[in-house]
Amino acid sequence: MWEFTSGIPPFNDRAHDHHLILSVCEGERPEIIENTPKCYIDLMKKCWDSNPSNRPTITMLENIVSEWSRCINEYEHYKRNRDGNYVYNISNIDNQLKNDMLEFVEANKALVQEQANTSIIQSHPQAYYTSRNVTKEIEKSKNVNEIFV
Repeated sequence: MWEFTSGIPPFNDRAHDHHLILSVCEGERPEIIENTPKCYIDLMKKCWDSNPSNRPTITMLENIVSEWSRCINEYEHYKRNRDGNYVYNISNIDNQLKNDMLEFVEANKALVQEQANTSIIQSHPQAYYTSRNVTKEIEKSKNVNEIFV
């Protein structure tokens, strides 16, 4: 989820080694990107919960994101008022969902502008984006005993 808000994979500037594995296990997460909608941050943080049984299932994620997408697509009848802000003309959804949709529209504009101003970011040479057995990565460390002490 974080990659959708940043445009780059998480921790792409670091080696994907036992140090990163342990840091993530100890609670390290990527920094939240500015202008990310609060409802999205809340859902992303649930996905980051250290206890897997507290995380939403893929079905739950699909339902939540589909609802956001449906509302944005179905009710994308917004216009700018005199202050330059968007105003939604939506009658049959609650105020919180209206506010969430507005946050998504504004965040998307900011992300598109930011990505247009950003050059291509080079990944760390030891950043991997395929599945690997992390146990083997930890075992490769010279100081396995120090890691677990």
